[in-house]
Amino acid sequence: MKKRIVTAVLALTMCAALTACGDGGSSNTGAATQADPVATEAQTEAQTEAQGLKIASTETWGDYTVGVPEGWEFRKGDTLDENDTNYCSVKKSSFVFFDFKMEKEDVSKNQYEYNKKTYTNEQKDVSGKYGDIEWTGFDYSDGFGGYGFEAYATANGKPVRVSCCGYKFGSEEAKAVLETLKIK
Repeated sequence: MKKRIVTAVLALTMCAALTACGDGGSSNTGAATQADPVATEAQTEAQTEAQGLKIASTETWGDYTVGVPEGWEFRKGDTLDENDTNYCSVKKSSFVFFDFKMEKEDVSKNQYEYNKKTYTNEQKDVSGKYGDIEWTGFDYSDGFGGYGFEAYATANGKPVRVSCCGYKFGSEEAKAVLETLKIK
């Protein structure tokens, strides 16, 4: 009986964690549709009219320079070390963000592969060039209408990885942020 309860709690926790990623399609207007009868909070937060997404400022941290959309925030470092210049984020909310990581190549590849094995729902390989950076990665879905992507690149000889929750790689929002990214 304890095993069943623990299993049920773990399953509910994993479902809740996966629903944290919002809508990656830029064509959704924010209203629930027949195919998507229940819009989640994260999904609603993620939906932005892509043509209206304007870069309000440009922030530099370590080797990163990136544009921050109007109403979003720039976060230096990561959760464990706010002074770590290898990490930064552009965030709309706790559920909608772009996390940039500059890690050793083997660490970056291992983390990417781990994430690729973890986020398998509606997974699709993607690639493309935004600004001066050629990215390779994958889109995924949380199964409840939310999307995200993971991508990596080498820019100026440095491995860079981006994790996005809230948008697909090909979305106008991803394009708006990734087009501004520069690596020294």
